[in-house]
Amino acid sequence: MEREYIKIRKPSPIPFDTRKLRALDDEFWKKWVFYYLLQFYQNYDSFELKSKIDDEKKKQFPRTERVIAKFIRLKLRANKKFGLNFSVKGEETNDENVEGNYDITINNTYWKDKDFYFECKNLDGTQDLTNKYVCYNTYKKDESGLNIFDGGVLRYFNGKYAQNLNFGGMIGFVLAGNNAEIKSSLLTKLNEKLNTSPEGDLININDNSIEQNNFSFDSLHKRLGKEFTIHHLLFDFTK
Repeated sequence: MEREYIKIRKPSPIPFDTRKLRALDDEFWKKWVFYYLLQFYQNYDSFELKSKIDDEKKKQFPRTERVIAKFIRLKLRANKKFGLNFSVKGEETNDENVEGNYDITINNTYWKDKDFYFECKNLDGTQDLTNKYVCYNTYKKDESGLNIFDGGVLRYFNGKYAQNLNFGGMIGFVLAGNNAEIKSSLLTKLNEKLNTSPEGDLININDNSIEQNNFSFDSLHKRLGKEFTIHHLLFDFTK
């Protein structure tokens, strides 16, 4: 089920020479990761995914985003060409029934021991899910009696995620609403100060950053005195 509106371009070939593999930079590997994620998005079976989502919604405590993230991981693993160069795991464990931290982690052995982490969040046009994608007040208290904040983007700046890297990823699962309006709401929210400020303060937005697809953008932030980039993909599963 190919979606022609998705712009996708195959990156430069991955060399066979081990020495050349070790010399490749982050941008080279990231382009290949984006290629396979876009390839998934272009060709996934919407009826199969909808059935899984509908079954999950029937549960007393549905975890829809977890079901979709697992669906993506399994489809990537089933892609033989992906498997020749990359591995994918979820939630820091190979056991699909055990919950951990990262929703999707993609790795290549020769990528200087780096992992590409993706936090996944549902989106439906409501402010509640927009906040959870970026940052929100849980109204729970820490040991000092202060409110605990959480959120997909925030986890890259509160000491939880990708501490040894200068990049990370977010994938938004659009389950209802208008993709363009949801993207606009996210950009507005990202301009707000996080509770970790100045850690995480937004520097700028690079719109349509991944192969000029309008469902993608990069957000550049301050972190530990340096710049940290989050690559965002908004996958519309409403169609």
